[in-house]
Amino acid sequence: MCRHAAAGRNRMSFKEKWEKSWNFEKKMNVVIVWTIAAITIAAIVVSTFSFVMSITKQNSQYVTDQLTIMAQDCANNLEQYKSLITACSMDSHVQEYCESTSMEGLYGEMGNVYNSFLNMLYMQYNANFIAVINTGMNNYLYNGNVNINESFFEKFCEEDYKKSMTAKTKGALKVSFSNRYHNSRKYTLTLYFPVYSVTKMVNSRGLLVVNLDDDLLKRFHQKESPYSSNLYLTDVEGNIVSTQDESQIGNRIAFAEQITGDQGRFWHGGMLISYQRVGGWNFYMINEVEALSLYRGCFGTILILLAVMLVVTGTALALARNMTKKLFSPINKIVSNMNDVSRGNLRTRIHVEDMDSDGRKLADGFNIMMDEIDVLMEQVKEEQRQFDKMHLYALQSQIQPHFLYNTLECIHWQALSEGNKEISTMVKAMAQYYRICLSEGKDIITLETELAHVRNYLIIQNMRYDNIIAFTVKVPEEYFSIRIPKLTLQPLVENSIYHGIRVKEGKKGTIEIAIREAQEDICLTVKDDGVGMVKEQLAVINQNISNHNWDVGYGISNINKRIELMFGEEYGLTFRANEESGICVEIRLPKEWQEEPDRGYEGEV
Repeated sequence: MCRHAAAGRNRMSFKEKWEKSWNFEKKMNVVIVWTIAAITIAAIVVSTFSFVMSITKQNSQYVTDQLTIMAQDCANNLEQYKSLITACSMDSHVQEYCESTSMEGLYGEMGNVYNSFLNMLYMQYNANFIAVINTGMNNYLYNGNVNINESFFEKFCEEDYKKSMTAKTKGALKVSFSNRYHNSRKYTLTLYFPVYSVTKMVNSRGLLVVNLDDDLLKRFHQKESPYSSNLYLTDVEGNIVSTQDESQIGNRIAFAEQITGDQGRFWHGGMLISYQRVGGWNFYMINEVEALSLYRGCFGTILILLAVMLVVTGTALALARNMTKKLFSPINKIVSNMNDVSRGNLRTRIHVEDMDSDGRKLADGFNIMMDEIDVLMEQVKEEQRQFDKMHLYALQSQIQPHFLYNTLECIHWQALSEGNKEISTMVKAMAQYYRICLSEGKDIITLETELAHVRNYLIIQNMRYDNIIAFTVKVPEEYFSIRIPKLTLQPLVENSIYHGIRVKEGKKGTIEIAIREAQEDICLTVKDDGVGMVKEQLAVINQNISNHNWDVGYGISNINKRIELMFGEEYGLTFRANEESGICVEIRLPKEWQEEPDRGYEGEV
């Protein structure tokens, strides 16, 4: 049985241990440990993140700088090729060949053109062949380091030219990176440039074709790099025109939509993508670097940082535990005395002779607190005596309303016996008015009682103001039993008289009380045909009616606040203008409350 009890204690949750088992010292130790651990983890995370971000930024900049250099080299190569083919097109023999309109003219220039091509092939070591096509005569001249049958020039020239792309935004030069020539054995760069007359730059007379082995990207890949990366040359549409893996040539790169502007970098699928426009050419040099290769160099530093932080954390925990032990020694003594107080010994006091300065302050505070408790207990006893006396006075005051009713009743019968019906009527109405106002201490009354209260009030007011107020009630009898807060309608009727009817020209008017159901609510309306208000005034009243604003009126605000406290802020008063004249006040109450008789607010609210 003891083992079961011990097992039950061991199975206590952390929350139960915190609330029921551990003392303040142990809780403080736990809080300190958690705090130091949280600070350590946060410091490690922030330091590691900052360090990694710094290294990443440096490495990313290095990659971008290298890519800029490669893009510039590529642009220089293309500019060199452009200069070559431009110079070739300006050669006088090439011009004569392209402008020839007869076979004799063609044959006459073939030797000279062949020699010009031969010189250019010597100058451009990586050129495979150079060809010129006379488009008018549909004839060509070919010279190259590769035999025409091996290059398949005749077979693929027209197809490759159609699939070539414009090299620059401005200019007629077109380029093609493909393996169509040379029987698909290798990918080569082919330049296509129209030959214009040097005197009349109107229509081209021919077409120059230069095919080269461009190994720029291969040479870049052969360079040692600290990162694992892939290098691409793409056109502006994102189609790969050159890369180390030739099987990807012609495919569209996956992140083509993110490449905008002349240069930039972004992350895509765990890779750092850097791109650089190749000069003024319609190509991009793109370098794709694995994220892990950017971080690889900082792993050792992170491990050292972790080790240092763990050592610091262990030292801080040891020091904190020692400090809390010394700090809570006097507190434990105070707790022991407080246990005596909890057992009912309010005369307990702490002796401070054997405590340090902090302990003495705590003990002094405890002793002062116990003295104050003695004083407060005496005050509570005195307040209870005063409360009993006030309750007695309240019971005695309930006798006084009966004296008021009896006195008014005597005046009523005395006036009636003397034949003064007006005084009799007014006194009787006043007696009933005050009887409903008191309502035996109840704050919730029936609508029938509230309407009777309004009628008694209007009897008095009509006798006072020479019958200037006509009163209409449009409430079916089935609604007489519904319950509303006492003195809800009468203050609104009074407001209509003093601010609507009395101030209008003629000083006669009508007040109407009606009722309707609106979905889950019951709406009472109090209408008058008085002078009314402008829209701005009504807006101010509706906005401030819940705030006890003196501009709204204390009585109206009081009615609204009582309804809100009973039923919620969605219920209460709303003021609006009638179509013809006067004001309509809508009182919204919950219908559900009327259907639950046991949920009343009988008595004082």
